[in-house]
Amino acid sequence: MDYEPRIVKLEVTVDNLKDELALLRDKVDEGFREMRAEQLQLRRDFEKLIYWVAGLTVTNVLAIIGLVLKVAGLF
Repeated sequence: MDYEPRIVKLEVTVDNLKDELALLRDKVDEGFREMRAEQLQLRRDFEKLIYWVAGLTVTNVLAIIGLVLKVAGLF
């Protein structure tokens, strides 16, 4: 029985699968890079939000302290 044509067919199939796997890896890597960039942008946005909330909280606490001191007649 002549196995050479079957072996050649398998080799071609394996080569095609290698190429397709390389393309798939590239697409997956690109997807991970995009997700990482989005994650970093979200982190920056979250940090900005935290600074704003902290600033507003400090402002509100100082305003409340001022109102309490005014009601107490200290100024």
